[in-house]
Amino acid sequence: MTYTIARMTGKPFVLWTGIWMRLETKFHRLGFPIVQHVYRNADAVVAYGEHVRRYLESEGVASPRIFLARQAVDNALYRRHVGDVERGALRARLGIEADQSVVLYVGRLAAVKGLRHLLHGFRAVTDPRAVLVLAGEGEEGAELRALAESLGLGPRVRFTGHVSADQTTAYYALATVAVLPSVTTPEGKELWGLVINEAFNQGVPVIATDAVGAAAGGLVQDGVNGFVVPERDAAALGVALNTIVGHETVRRRLGDSALHTIGEWTTETMVSGFRAAIEYACAR
Repeated sequence: MTYTIARMTGKPFVLWTGIWMRLETKFHRLGFPIVQHVYRNADAVVAYGEHVRRYLESEGVASPRIFLARQAVDNALYRRHVGDVERGALRARLGIEADQSVVLYVGRLAAVKGLRHLLHGFRAVTDPRAVLVLAGEGEEGAELRALAESLGLGPRVRFTGHVSADQTTAYYALATVAVLPSVTTPEGKELWGLVINEAFNQGVPVIATDAVGAAAGGLVQDGVNGFVVPERDAAALGVALNTIVGHETVRRRLGDSALHTIGEWTTETMVSGFRAAIEYACAR
């Protein structure tokens, strides 16, 4: 609708997209010729990252019309210092002792997030005192709780329920490692995963699957600031977790790199991508 109005009124049209695969639902297949027309005829397209650029080029979008606005959060907000008192209070509330490692997931408890695979992967963690925290709520909550019990993980998994945005920084500060184990569905892939940007600001390494935009887009660098593993691969998740959990030197190296990396993924850089696209579209 917006594209049609822009064309009718002679206004420049700039599209912003994070989609990096063809969506395979019946609805999306039927409507794709229209979407492809918009892709190819927008005056400029702003993409989340290089992975989206590659996809757009494969759909026939001219490279000069694609501009990158790398996904960013307010780094200062998520980089705030979380003191020992706040950290200790959260551990107490979750029933986690000071010497226990924390594997953290923040987000919806939904099938697209691949949390069943995370539970199976966490079962392989060799540190018997490590705890998995699933911070969020969603339609898969009951099934995941049942799965945790059936795997014998009940005492080692914390389901927090809803966590407000202003509380998440303390959770990241508690984490040994954060995980985003998303999977591909007919509705698409994880467009980005801003929780990774957030975790990096607390110097927390991240394990993400190759179905996560932030991994495909270059934020998570395998072996540098975290690990990228194949989607739906619980064994690979377990190996990556065991590489970090219980190995403080590795964790610190990856975490320091994460903090350094995120310093280059700023809202200012993101805005500059939008500005360049708008200027290009207006010039046309």
